[in-house]
Amino acid sequence: MSDQVQRTMRRDAVQNRERLLDAARQVFAERGADVALEEVARLAEVSRTTLYRHFTTREQLAVTIFEENVALIEQRSAELRETAGGIVILFDFVLDQQMANRSLSRLLSAADLTWLTGLSARTIAAFEPLLRRGLDAGLVHPQVAMEDVMLAFPMAAGAMADGDMVGRAGAGDRVRAMLHRALFTARAA
Repeated sequence: MSDQVQRTMRRDAVQNRERLLDAARQVFAERGADVALEEVARLAEVSRTTLYRHFTTREQLAVTIFEENVALIEQRSAELRETAGGIVILFDFVLDQQMANRSLSRLLSAADLTWLTGLSARTIAAFEPLLRRGLDAGLVHPQVAMEDVMLAFPMAAGAMADGDMVGRAGAGDRVRAMLHRALFTARAA
């Protein structure tokens, strides 16, 4: 097999993987985590064989999406390092991710604890410099610690995953507003 054919195959495999991840995000957001994986393959316009070549279980799909979300948090944090209100922007960025991926939390509940701890450490590292800057600028309540910021995310995820809350208009906005009041000063608004 020529090098060109191998590179093309690898490129196709990468594109298929990305299409599957995009489709999984959409399908999980619209129909929940219990949707048939064949629906992901259909939306990605790939065969079931291609799906299972990349992801053998829905949990594996969820883990990959979650890892990519953490990488996006790290990237966004780096972009916001010199922004005075960066902590608020990154906080809202994570809440938006949670809202878009609210069905993933149930799938991740059985994930490896060491793996989850590592991703949590990466998220903390992304937030720490922005939290320090926000505290120094008076945008964050002085008593707020990193643990408080991290505790806000499972609280929000729990509220957004609750079937009754999801159906109520504006529930996500109310959760966001409550967490903002708890963490950030009026100057942050």
